[in-house]
Amino acid sequence: IMYARGVKHTFTNEMMKQSVTNFMIQNFDLKHGMMMSFKIHVSEHQVVHIGIFPDEKTANNYGEHTKQARKQIADMGAKSEIISGPLTDLLIAGDVTLEQLTKMARG
Repeated sequence: IMYARGVKHTFTNEMMKQSVTNFMIQNFDLKHGMMMSFKIHVSEHQVVHIGIFPDEKTANNYGEHTKQARKQIADMGAKSEIISGPLTDLLIAGDVTLEQLTKMARG
């Protein structure tokens, strides 16, 4: 069963949010077994990074790779909450294409 692992970050300002988000995209997204990623921008200072993995073991291994980065983010004053669990009930309409999903996600 696929597994989702995410982190809800609360930053002290917009610049920190943008900088950390860009850093994580460049250095960790779609690496170490991650199959898919997306971000939810909850507010000006808060973002949820979600990664989808083939299984829990791969997700936990990914977490080990990001441990040092997460510590540095905390040292900068951001608060982080890990969110993880089995991915269930993933539904995508039959007429939706991968191109549509990626184009819409980039805004």
